[in-house]
Amino acid sequence: MKQVKFYLTTLPVYSIVLFFSCCVFAALLYPGSQKETIGYASEYYSFTHNFLSELGSLKTNTDETNPAIAQEDNTPSMLLFNGSLILIGVTLMLFYTQFKEVFLKLNDTAKAQKLAKITKPVGLLAGILYAGVGLVPHDLHFGAHVFFANYAFLTLFFLCILHSLTVYHSQNLSNNYVLGYVAFCVVLFVYLRIIFFGPQIGPGKAYSEADLMLQVIAQKTIVLTFMGAILHQVYGFHHLLKEYSNG
Repeated sequence: MKQVKFYLTTLPVYSIVLFFSCCVFAALLYPGSQKETIGYASEYYSFTHNFLSELGSLKTNTDETNPAIAQEDNTPSMLLFNGSLILIGVTLMLFYTQFKEVFLKLNDTAKAQKLAKITKPVGLLAGILYAGVGLVPHDLHFGAHVFFANYAFLTLFFLCILHSLTVYHSQNLSNNYVLGYVAFCVVLFVYLRIIFFGPQIGPGKAYSEADLMLQVIAQKTIVLTFMGAILHQVYGFHHLLKEYSNG
């Protein structure tokens, strides 16, 4: 159970702290950007006008077609952000590999065990997609980057439903942890509507400053909410495994 405990409780906390720290440092090192479409220019990273993926770009302003707009090297921020995002993807894969094991080792209900087995491959796919976002910077291949990002969140939606159902049918975990993930599912559903049916931001697309801010702020909100939801589940597994060890 030591391995199960590490991947379900210890590694997620370390990974989230490291990801958040790397994002902060990457933002501080980010050289700034311009968005000619809306007449925006800044010498620093903006919480409301820059996507997180801009921290992972090879250079700044690569979406701009005006040759007068300088493209500055963004290597330090890129390495910090993409490296930590790949770690999040790997952590997600390892988390859901061991997620199934908890319900099997604790001899939980048959339904919980069955749902946990179904949840595992979906968790692995979500982890691969999140790692893909970090492996393919948006200015290396915009289409692939957007595919990984959008479908990572879409897969996460179905993953959260399966996760919630598994916990709901468990005899060992409190339904308080179901409520936490269901609340996240609702927020994630709203975000999915925004990214698939809201204003589209990208090279050659016309958009307003309000359109950009909606997408950027929604992205950061869902990432922060996701980290909170994962930590809430980690807290539940920590207490469950502690009781198992003491018993």
